[in-house]
Amino acid sequence: MHSGGVPAMDLINEEIARGVDAHAPGLGPADLVFVFGSTLPDAVLPAAQVLETQLARTVVLTGGPNRRRPEHVESEEHARLLLARGITSDQMIIERESRTSVENVALARPLIEERLGPVRTVIAVVKWWQQRQLHVLAAGMPSVERIYAITWNPPARTDGRCYDRTTWALSSDRDRIEREHAYLKDLLHRGELPPLVADGHGWTPG
Repeated sequence: MHSGGVPAMDLINEEIARGVDAHAPGLGPADLVFVFGSTLPDAVLPAAQVLETQLARTVVLTGGPNRRRPEHVESEEHARLLLARGITSDQMIIERESRTSVENVALARPLIEERLGPVRTVIAVVKWWQQRQLHVLAAGMPSVERIYAITWNPPARTDGRCYDRTTWALSSDRDRIEREHAYLKDLLHRGELPPLVADGHGWTPG
C-alpha cells in the first residue's frame, strides 16, 4: 500500500496508462485525417464522422497486406467501408504498401504532399494506447504543428474481449501494453522520437 492510501500496483498501472494514452483534450479543423493501418474496422467510424462534420476534407488511409492475412490490404478495406458510408474516393489518399507505423507515415507523406503540399494540422485516428503513433507522425511529417487525436478501444488480440483505459490491466492485452509503454519510453529517452505536449488543444511538438 502506498503511503497516500493508493495501492502501489494501481499507481504503476496509472503510470503505464498515462504513458501510452493517445487521448488529449481538444479537436479542431485540420488539413487531413490520418488513419494508421489496422486489420480492424474500428478506425473507420471516427474517420467518417470527422469528414461528415467537415473538420477535415481529406482522409489518409494507410497499411498494406497484413502480416497474418496477406490477402487483406488494410487501407483498401478501410476505403471500402468509407465508400459504403458515402465518403467519396476523391476525399481519400490511399497508401497500400506499408507494414509498420513508421512506414505508414513515410510512404504516405509523398502522396499527401503531392495532393496537399506540406500540412500543419492533422487529426490522427489511433488505438487509445498508441500514443507512439502520434510521435511517429510528428517525426515523419516535420511540417505538422498540431495533432488532434481521436482514439478507439480495440478488442484484446487473444480473446477478443473489449477493454479501455480503465480496464486494460485486467485484459489479456496487459503484457502487450506494458511492452508498448517500455518501448515508447526507451525511444523517447534515446531521442529517436520527438516529445509531444498535450496543451489542451491536442498535441504539439515540444
